[in-house]
Amino acid sequence: MTPPDVDIGYKLLVGTTVTFVSACVVVVLRAVARILYASLGWDDYMMLFAVAQALVATICDFLAVNHGLGRHMVYLTKKQIPPLMFWDYLGQVFCVNALTFAKISICLSYLRILRGSHQRTLRVLCIVTAVLVFAVNTVVIMSFYARCNTTHKSWDPYLPGTCWPAATETGLVILQGSFSALTDYFLSAVPIFLFKDLQISRKNKIVLCGLMSLGAVTGIFATIRTVESGESLTGSSASDSTYTTVMGLTWAGMERNIAMMIASVPPLRPLAEPVVRLTSNTFSNLISSRRTQNSYELGSQATIQSPGLGTPSKHYASAKQAALAKDDRSTSLEHILPPQVNTTSVV
Repeated sequence: MTPPDVDIGYKLLVGTTVTFVSACVVVVLRAVARILYASLGWDDYMMLFAVAQALVATICDFLAVNHGLGRHMVYLTKKQIPPLMFWDYLGQVFCVNALTFAKISICLSYLRILRGSHQRTLRVLCIVTAVLVFAVNTVVIMSFYARCNTTHKSWDPYLPGTCWPAATETGLVILQGSFSALTDYFLSAVPIFLFKDLQISRKNKIVLCGLMSLGAVTGIFATIRTVESGESLTGSSASDSTYTTVMGLTWAGMERNIAMMIASVPPLRPLAEPVVRLTSNTFSNLISSRRTQNSYELGSQATIQSPGLGTPSKHYASAKQAALAKDDRSTSLEHILPPQVNTTSVV
């Protein structure tokens, strides 16, 4: 039975574009925070390179969808399929590259914190993880173009030649996805051991561990992506890959973008502190002002209702004026902002 001619390519474009734009904003803010409060390191350069790779992957996704990715293969012409598969494979290459350098950046961030510490085992594990991520993902990228006896046949199925069995290609995809999920879970657990002996307050430890452990989210995305990709490359789904692989590609794109975004959140803390402090002071002043106003209203009612007191005294009137003045000052802009220290010396 012929399936209906539907196009789900928009799911890939929406999922990857929204998360990519969000990742770009966070990574740029990360770079600004490092420039203002510290210095750019290799972890920052690797993350910026990962963003550049993700940009190319997103562009390739748009080109592949424009040529028919997301539609059933039965409705595509022979002229559409080769360029569609070419941009699809190229997008996957840059997608895996972006994920690779994002994880290397995370490992380098941990090594930056561990510099000079005595946690030798943790440093070695981070180095080994970075090397394995690069090695495994490089092998997968090479397999995209080495699976056929002529490179062009990898994206043009109408050319003569032979390719690897479908089971081999599926096995490589599952290997890469499983390893990606495993490294995500490992890197999200590292902060527990990284910050336990750090000389900072317990509250800051919990905040930092929580932020850096968000990498478990990308592990969930990698798991879903692996399942989706494995199902799309087996059985009858393999003959309709232009349609069945879209959801796997969508999860892969969101995984790489969210990995870049989550890994760049902890360095934003110095940049966010002034905003958090200003917001906290503003709410504190507003709450204090409201309490003062409520206290004055209760005092006024008690004065009016008390027998034998007559007209409120001048002292009470002065207290009322002082309360109103305090209320006006506490809601003004100069008193909402943190007080500034006067550095002018008196001669």
